[in-house]
Amino acid sequence: MTRTLTRRTTAADVAREAGVSPATVGFVLNRTKGQTISEETRARVLAAVEVLNYKPHHAARALRSGKSKIVLLVLPDWPLEHSLRTNLEALTHTLGDNGYALITFTPQPHSSATPLWAVLEPAVVIGYKPFSAEDLAELKALGIRNIIPNPETPGMGAAADLESGPRLQAEHLLSLGHTKLGFACPPDPRLAAFVKTRLDVVTRVCIRAGLSSPVVRQVDYRDGSGPSAAAHWVAEGVTGVVAYNDDVAADVIAGAVRSGLSVPGDLCVVGHDNSPLASRYIPSISSVEIDMESLGKQSAHLALNLAEGYPMPASPLSAASLVHRESTTHTTRNDSVLRKSPRS
Repeated sequence: MTRTLTRRTTAADVAREAGVSPATVGFVLNRTKGQTISEETRARVLAAVEVLNYKPHHAARALRSGKSKIVLLVLPDWPLEHSLRTNLEALTHTLGDNGYALITFTPQPHSSATPLWAVLEPAVVIGYKPFSAEDLAELKALGIRNIIPNPETPGMGAAADLESGPRLQAEHLLSLGHTKLGFACPPDPRLAAFVKTRLDVVTRVCIRAGLSSPVVRQVDYRDGSGPSAAAHWVAEGVTGVVAYNDDVAADVIAGAVRSGLSVPGDLCVVGHDNSPLASRYIPSISSVEIDMESLGKQSAHLALNLAEGYPMPASPLSAASLVHRESTTHTTRNDSVLRKSPRS
């Protein structure tokens, strides 16, 4: 139960309630590194924060007046690719049109910085990955109730469909008669979880079709791995390659051309995200389109629903679709721009 004091609650009040020193309160709330604080002590401090309805003084006025117009997005350490940029732009613009500012925060595992939710006291906190039990306890202790996703409110989230895209990629190549697929992925460790999810989907599609698992290779223009990967795929009987995204697809195509192979003659390649690169590249890249703009708008509407009670739009999210282009289309025209003759 929350207790209200006749004056503004201070860190000293929290310390007395929890039976610890004010310094310990600061260490807990600021997540100060290098301090040995037991889980039992930390729990007592957070419980006292909640009981006394303690708010850091720099944001207390905004919370008490209900005028906070900040939505905090806790963004994992992901590379800012086309799909994520599109999502963030839609989220930012939709919130801005309704008087809210979006601030992004990427926690670093070894940083001693205070989490921004304890500094800004935002109206809503959105996480693009589920929050840990520790983070949820801290958010609750700070009086932040508008959280997306929230395990206490099933369905309060705007998760992207991570399986439709790679399924469409694999099924597209199989529909063209390819019976042995390759899978091209980037080496960036930050994408490892996404790479695994997409590879698992492609593998399941292949196995259901009675085919062997895809031949996996990392491709990156910076290390010159493209030509080697393309040559090895062809040597192993691969005729169609599922690329993690359009950037990787472009690296595969460039590697194939530098190996004296043609696309789509020797290798068909299908990308993901339908970025502007896909239609501008030569050959243009067949790619899966995910409506990341709608996902960004949906996240914004969820936040506005929590903060202001705004109604959610009735229109459902658009399904993933495949845009068929030259990289998976055999053509009879002169494809000299798509092939580089091997050097003698």
